[in-house]
Amino acid sequence: MFETNPIPLKKLLDDVEAARIQLPDFQRGWVWGDDRVRGLLASISRGFPIGAVMTLQSGGDIRFKCRPVEGVSDNTVVDPEAFLLDGQQRLTSLYQALRYDGPVATYDNRGGRIERRYYIDMVKALDPDVDREDAIISVPKDKKVRGDFGREIVLDLSSPEQEYEKHMMPTERLMDPMDWLFAYNDHWQRKYPIEHPGGDVATFRNDFKDEVLTNYAGYSLPVIRLDKEVPKEAVCTIFEKVNTGGVTLNTFELVTAIFAAEDFSLRDDWNERRDLLHAQFGVLQGIEGEQFLQAVALLTSQQRRKQAIENGSSRDQAPGISCKKRDLLELSLRDYRDWADKVQTGFLEAAKFLNRQFVFTKNDVPYNTQLVPLAALYVELGKELTPANAVKRVEDWYWSGIFSEAYGSGTETQFSLDLVQVAEYVRNGTEPRLVTEASFNPERLISLRTRNSAAYKGLYALQMKNGATDWRTGKRLSLATWHAENIDIHHIFPVAWCSDSKRKIADGLYNSVINKTPIDARTNRIIGGQSPSRYLAKLDEEIENLDQVLRTHWLQPDLLRKDQFAESFVERGQAMLELIHKAMSKRSSDGRDAFRKALTSAGYTDTFDEDIHDYDAVGDEAYTDTDGSEGEQ
Repeated sequence: MFETNPIPLKKLLDDVEAARIQLPDFQRGWVWGDDRVRGLLASISRGFPIGAVMTLQSGGDIRFKCRPVEGVSDNTVVDPEAFLLDGQQRLTSLYQALRYDGPVATYDNRGGRIERRYYIDMVKALDPDVDREDAIISVPKDKKVRGDFGREIVLDLSSPEQEYEKHMMPTERLMDPMDWLFAYNDHWQRKYPIEHPGGDVATFRNDFKDEVLTNYAGYSLPVIRLDKEVPKEAVCTIFEKVNTGGVTLNTFELVTAIFAAEDFSLRDDWNERRDLLHAQFGVLQGIEGEQFLQAVALLTSQQRRKQAIENGSSRDQAPGISCKKRDLLELSLRDYRDWADKVQTGFLEAAKFLNRQFVFTKNDVPYNTQLVPLAALYVELGKELTPANAVKRVEDWYWSGIFSEAYGSGTETQFSLDLVQVAEYVRNGTEPRLVTEASFNPERLISLRTRNSAAYKGLYALQMKNGATDWRTGKRLSLATWHAENIDIHHIFPVAWCSDSKRKIADGLYNSVINKTPIDARTNRIIGGQSPSRYLAKLDEEIENLDQVLRTHWLQPDLLRKDQFAESFVERGQAMLELIHKAMSKRSSDGRDAFRKALTSAGYTDTFDEDIHDYDAVGDEAYTDTDGSEGEQ
């Protein structure tokens, strides 16, 4: 599958110059910065290792659109013998510095583009007290170094005679140095008896040849050569692991490169589709090209399986449904064209479904990955998803996936099961394994504390879907009210009140999702750090039917008005548990014992020495939520 052998640098540069080694077109044209080029040349001059190069033999299943390395003549049109996968920056830098007649395109230490020519200071290179990197000189492309804000030329190497005079050998002569060295020798012989700084000219020249030039002439790089039989999946994985610069070759990039060999720009096609998807629905703004390809692969592999069975293959013999990396890499351009428009429509329909679940933005999506099988299901089922009972079954699967947290890892296998089993569920009522096996324990509610969790996001969408209203207006929460009223997730029993030294309620309790709910920014400022009994008294003056509003957030007003954290925690936790189980079409259990145990384990008691109204806030807006911000971070 692969071999590793040292290859002479001269041979590698010959292959680059003859375009026998070329770059896959997905690789950006890029050379290292000026300091790194100088360090590279200095390392070779000492015979130090500079790392390995990786190539892939051409002629196999992987066909790339390719191009020569920067600096190689555009007129060199040949089919490559190998593709350069890793080591692009090193070989491009070395080719331009050691073989190319023009200046090297590089970068200064601020990232600005510059063109430089490189020399080796022969005298410094032979001085044991001088760092070899200091002997590699970088000059502007006109070979003149200027000082005094450009008014004075401090080093002029614009003619061969000036190079000889300053003992500066151009690096493009290092691999084939003899003509330059003889001319250098003749220059100094004519100047005799002017003393050469290195003593006898011939001795100096020979010392430079032995100590520096032989290192370039005899330098070899370890080359990992992948043969043409290497599977596409292996090439992608290897590249992801070893590539240290340029474009990271993820699966989408490799498919892009493969399609480019057929003069199709997957990147341009996807960018157009992505812009449309992202513009129409906020929930789709997290969808990227690889997920789009996964949906295409799911449907392509399902079609192949169906055709195989129709042609007489048994279900055991027919190919499986899959969207793993290897399946994406096996997609043909025809497969993509056959399904891309349908998959695009599938994602649009999936977005509408999420909006109906009160998921409105990409940050609200519990599992971005779950959109892949959801989009594929809309392609597979089409109008079959119109009836209410069909939609309800998809919702059962959707919420079961969120609250069983099934899409955190190993998602490709789950996607394949979803496409088959959810479609069967919609068509004939046979529950998918995910729905059958899904469960949600009350202890998980206690540990849900940050909005990064899928179940955390799902619970708030579920509250809005089931009638949670805006605290100030009493209007049902929706996409419009969510943004218009600047609604965010805030604590019901404020952090400042809970963490007061008189109470010392454990942060694991008051930061639980049970003690949080969607509240508008102005109401949250009124709440401040006050006890519920105090802030509710103030809100009563502004909000009509406040108790009714609180009940739409699964809160018991009488417990809040008595500052009963413990019982409020237990009862709201139970209400949340029942809400989740209903969404999953599961029979709910009683989790009150688990919630009380959590309170007891944290050493919490509702009995305090002071009266429950003693805790005061300095003004309505004296306290903000959580870490000094209005919303949860």
